[in-house]
Amino acid sequence: MPREDTTPVASAETPKPGRIHYIDWLRVLAVLLLFPFHVSRVFNYGDPFYVKSEHLSMALNYVLGFIDYWHMPLLFLLAGSSSYFALRKRNGSQYVAERVKRLLVPFLFGWLVLIPPQTWYGARFNLGYDQSFWYYLASGDWLVFNIRDGGDYYGGFGMGQLWFILWLFVISLVALPLLLWGRSDKGRAALERFARRLARPAWWLLAGFIIFVGEALPDPVGKNPFYYAAFFVLGYLIMFDRAFVESAEKYRLVTLALGTVLAVAWMTTGSFRDSLPDPGVPIALISFVGNLGRWLMMVGLLGMGKAYLDRSTPALQYLAPASYPIYILHQTVIVVAAFYIVQLAIGGVAQWLVLFVTAVGVTFGLYEVVRRVPGLRMLLGIK
Repeated sequence: MPREDTTPVASAETPKPGRIHYIDWLRVLAVLLLFPFHVSRVFNYGDPFYVKSEHLSMALNYVLGFIDYWHMPLLFLLAGSSSYFALRKRNGSQYVAERVKRLLVPFLFGWLVLIPPQTWYGARFNLGYDQSFWYYLASGDWLVFNIRDGGDYYGGFGMGQLWFILWLFVISLVALPLLLWGRSDKGRAALERFARRLARPAWWLLAGFIIFVGEALPDPVGKNPFYYAAFFVLGYLIMFDRAFVESAEKYRLVTLALGTVLAVAWMTTGSFRDSLPDPGVPIALISFVGNLGRWLMMVGLLGMGKAYLDRSTPALQYLAPASYPIYILHQTVIVVAAFYIVQLAIGGVAQWLVLFVTAVGVTFGLYEVVRRVPGLRMLLGIK
């Protein structure tokens, strides 16, 4: 998700030279959406988190479920699109070096510095852990494998929000042969043809099938890398011909509406899906339709971005370089602040608002400090 140079190289098939602002805007908006999303994780019913308020809402489950349906896929798709532009100006070695600098280094820094406070507060809140933070570090308790309910919410080893950065680093390297093949004359011609075909609505079934296959492959760690790799690769491929984005813009309302309908259907049929035999033909068909809905959401969001957000503003000039460090910092701020705010004798709505305002203010305040210190800039992946 680091901000790439999305200025395309002129060719007969790619967009005219000039920065692709809608990619930057979609990335920025997706990152900003994490503030209400993760603040709401403190207040939604039945879903574990590092800290939970006593004021819980079932309605928030549906809101978060809808966002979760398309949000991280969008970030991986945009990362793949950004890699297309990155490789227009870099060779393979330069690309790998840039991935190490912009992804691996911030991941390691965040894992060592930002994740232990989250898991310590999680252990305190969820398990009643009563040792100090310094004991937590010195004793090695922060490295004890204690994953439950799909997260590191109970203390011990964890990656928190940084799983996205690690997966993006791994996927970028694994996909590198395909990315480099796209730089060759033969590869570029083949991928341009594929992108032109993918601009046709009938071919969106193939995109849904690719995502379906990625999701169906074995998930070794709970955040299926094959599933997210499918979005990354598709994001890379669609940039090879402007016909895809033009088609996305043309069909933006239809695809966004269909994607939303399928997202709502997916959220409201969880019990039914769980009752079906797995593996089996019915669950496979439902899974394919669900992933087709995610792809339609991608098409609709890209089309909306192209139609309404393909311009630079002072806000974008500030937020685009800020989005990556904001992503790295925001959840730690939310967890630490939530531990104290949920103890306030105020209603749930008031707690939500106080936590949201605190999280945004403190996170952007930290960014203002970080961006002025060269060493910290590097550790948080800021150019």
